[in-house]
Parts: sequence; structure tokens; C-alpha cells
Amino acid sequence: MKQYKDIFKEWHSKFPVLSKYTERTLYMRINPLIIGLRLQKDRFGGDYYLPVLEIIPLWEENPKRFGDPICWDNLQDKRHEFTIIYNQHDYYFPEALACVEIQFGKILKEVVFFRDLMEFKNHLIRQFITKHNQCDWIYVFQLQLGLALYFNKRDLLEQIELNIEREIKYWTPKYLHYCDESIDEYREQIYQPFKDREKFMATIEMNSRRPKVAKLNVGTIVGIDDYHYETKQSWLDRLRSLFTKR
Repeated sequence: MKQYKDIFKEWHSKFPVLSKYTERTLYMRINPLIIGLRLQKDRFGGDYYLPVLEIIPLWEENPKRFGDPICWDNLQDKRHEFTIIYNQHDYYFPEALACVEIQFGKILKEVVFFRDLMEFKNHLIRQFITKHNQCDWIYVFQLQLGLALYFNKRDLLEQIELNIEREIKYWTPKYLHYCDESIDEYREQIYQPFKDREKFMATIEMNSRRPKVAKLNVGTIVGIDDYHYETKQSWLDRLRSLFTKR
């Protein structure tokens, strides 16, 4: 049977822009983020693995939470998770690589366009099982806020904040009846890491100097000045726009 360590080496050979971070992960450091692949082994010891795209924030202040992904996406083939049995790796590996290129390829590069990161964000939103699940939206909003604050784009921050407040309107007390936190507590959770840009940037710099992080290959995000952010419209705004168009 194919050994996991050999499978890992084969994946690494196909993504030289990524560096080995752990026995299961291949990452690169790219501005305020760590992006890469996890070859997720079965937690119960099964003989298969699942490639997962992970995005990790470098602005995490809590040492115990550092390294936890803010966003992730399992590799899929025709909307099914692309799990691969070890002894079938050689057969499915070419197909898995093709799926990675389609699903993640634009953000697993040394130079990543901001628009491609935002399209990946939109891809995650389209996969939400519940359209207005606050637990899903929190991390998507934090990803957007973190990028906008890092590049110091005040206009983009204002547009994102407008979208956040429009989405929060759906989180009614009735909707949150079975949740542990209030709307205000969820709002605070979204914004808390981004209240002080100087502290935010210092945390990124500090985490970038961690020995394992400092050894990662480094990429860069480009094209943020060319990106047009679409502000989310409420159903009432959309209805009004129909009557104002000529």
C-alpha cells in the first residue's frame, strides 16, 4: 500500500511554491495570511486522505488559536468530497491535481490577484448550507476586513462594514434563539481584531517571525486597487433600483 509520507512528497513536488509546515500541511506566507493545502488524514485511522485548502490569519493574537484556519474548503469532484484511498492514490492523483487547479489554482500561486481571493470568498458563501448563518459569515467578514485593513483601503473597509451591517439585520433574536451569543456579541466578534491597525500590523509582523512561519515561501497579493467591491443590496434596495432604472 502507498505510504502517506510518499503521497505527501508527491503533492509537494507538484506545488513547489508551498513549503512543508507540518507532516500534513503545505503552506506559503502571503501578506497577512498563510495559504496552502492540508492532506487531512482520517481521524479514526482509515487508509484515506482528503486535500483541504486552508487560509490562516497572521493577525491572530491568541497563541493557543494561532494556526487555526479562518476559512477552508474541501477538495471536491462533482460536488462530492475528493477522498483518496492510499492504494488508489496513483490512479486518482492526476484527477485530484486537475480539481485542485480548478478549485484552488488561482490562489495557490506566488502572485495572487485580490479579485481571485474575493472570488474564492464568494465560492465559500455559495456553499453555505444556511444563507444567514452567523457562524459562517463571521469568518468570511473577518477575511475581508483583514485584507482591507492590511492594505489600508478605507473605502473598501467602509463598503465591507456596510455589507456586514446589512447581513446582521437578518440575525434577528428569533433567528438566534438557540445561539449562545447576542447580536451585539457577534458584531463585536467580527470587528474586534481590526479596531487598532497599528496593533493589527504589529501582530502580523510578530507572527511572521515565528520560526516555522519565517521558513515558509513568500507570495504577494496584487491588484487590490483595481478591484471593484460589490456592496450587498437588501431586497428593498433591489426593488427600488428596478423603478429608478431608465
